Amino acid sequence: MSLQEYAMRVPLDEADFDDADRLVYGGQLFTGVAVEADEDGVLLGETSYRDGVQDGPERNFRDDGSVSLENVYRFGIIRESRRWHANGRLAYEMHADEFGRMETARHWDADGNPE
Repeated sequence: MSLQEYAMRVPLDEADFDDADRLVYGGQLFTGVAVEADEDGVLLGETSYRDGVQDGPERNFRDDGSVSLENVYRFGIIRESRRWHANGRLAYEMHADEFGRMETARHWDADGNPE
């Protein structure tokens, strides 16, 4: 997905999902980033779409703005996943094949020690 395609950012609550669970915005399958914010406008999450299907990064944010979760999708299939402890250290990392089957997964405690 090009940077120009990612340039379109819309609030998720202004879009809809069709019968095939694809994101539709303005009557078209959506390509860009759908964002979710709380009532004060604080960013909670953002998800990338191409032609209505998750494709690219999806991120969830903590109240302080730090990333708590990042998933990377390709054609609607999760390929990578990472979670962070509140202190910013990596807690979990997973890689999957093109069919979404987990290939590797690792866990760390809040001090960075492997679990």
